Amino acid sequence: MKQDDDNDIPSLITKLPNSLIKLNLYGSNCIPLSFISKFSNLQELELSYSYQEDFIGFEELQHIFFPQLQILKIRRAFPRDELLKIFLENNGKNLKEFYLGDFGGFSDKSLNLAIARTCPNLKKLSIGFSYELKTLKIVFDGCQYLESIRIWYAEKALEAIAKYPHNIDEYELILYYHSFKAQFELLPKELESFFIDWKNRVPQKSLSLIIVTCSTRSLEKNDENMKVIEKYRKLGIIKKFKVTDFNDDDLKLDLNYFQKN
Repeated sequence: MKQDDDNDIPSLITKLPNSLIKLNLYGSNCIPLSFISKFSNLQELELSYSYQEDFIGFEELQHIFFPQLQILKIRRAFPRDELLKIFLENNGKNLKEFYLGDFGGFSDKSLNLAIARTCPNLKKLSIGFSYELKTLKIVFDGCQYLESIRIWYAEKALEAIAKYPHNIDEYELILYYHSFKAQFELLPKELESFFIDWKNRVPQKSLSLIIVTCSTRSLEKNDENMKVIEKYRKLGIIKKFKVTDFNDDDLKLDLNYFQKN
């Protein structure tokens, strides 16, 4: 539902059944989000706003319990930290997927710690980790059912992922690079070190590596990096390797947002 017309939204809301299980709100918010509380059967909620000010009424929504909520996507901007933390305290236990600020490499240590504490059953997580490698370990320890993690590339993140012990049977690592966001260039030596550490893990874990990029500095631009990747693909360490862009339908990203920012 696109929230751009002050006159249409209230009438549309009254027509929505209380049994609604999926709600997607985007655009410019003009009404308090507290109306969402009527949908107690929600299983999936997506809020995609450009500014924090668009989260009108989240002060009330933070206290609402949605017993069926399994997928939460808060993209671009996000509510104030303290409000989102309380929302997660009430609803994080049942979440299976959580995507936060994944259009811009958002990273917040206190929120990451809150996720580790309140979302123990997550299978998919998309969030930023910038110089927060100890926090990343805490998230792995707290979210032991993780199958997939999307990380905006940060220096030494791969080293931490390879070495920290966690109970992930099949690991999908998605690294985002954006021409305005990428600050680090991954060198072949660092990539080789990552795969050696991954190979030596006990028990052995399969790895899917997906590079999402529109940057000239992402790792696949380096021929030596690609030789390292091909080496470990042939050894069976890499189960799946894919290079794509922000227009990939599978990743559900908004290319227009990146073009404007």
